[in-house]
Amino acid sequence: MVKLFSIKEKYSNRIYSKEKLVEFRRQNVNVNKDEFCLIYTSSPVKEITGYFIVNEKIRTSIKKLWELTKEVAGISYKEFKKYFEGCKLGTAIVFKRIQKFTRALGLDDLRKKGDFRPPQSYCNLNDLLIELFNEFIPQKQLNQFTHPNG
Repeated sequence: MVKLFSIKEKYSNRIYSKEKLVEFRRQNVNVNKDEFCLIYTSSPVKEITGYFIVNEKIRTSIKKLWELTKEVAGISYKEFKKYFEGCKLGTAIVFKRIQKFTRALGLDDLRKKGDFRPPQSYCNLNDLLIELFNEFIPQKQLNQFTHPNG
């Protein structure tokens, strides 16, 4: 299943520069190893700018999560603590591969093709949205993530 993650510009830039090799989420995210995840860089950019492939998902206590990811977090401990304030558990999605698109897909383009609304956190992509990405991602590569057994 292909997923779409909303990520603030500050953090997507750190991902593409490989300063940040993990994405944090407060909730337990349903992702699996080798899953293909598109990055929607949120306002003011409002574009699908690239993707990452999941290496692993870690769901554990906030203290342990920092210990396991601090070397690749791409954020300060202060930012980390503020983000997870009030949480007992946190999620880290560790990247296997990161790719920035040479040409992003803007919100206006997405809305021309259908009723697209960027997710607050993340969502699974439907077939209409997957069709839109054919020009950005080679079909053979995309098919392995959308139809792994076919």
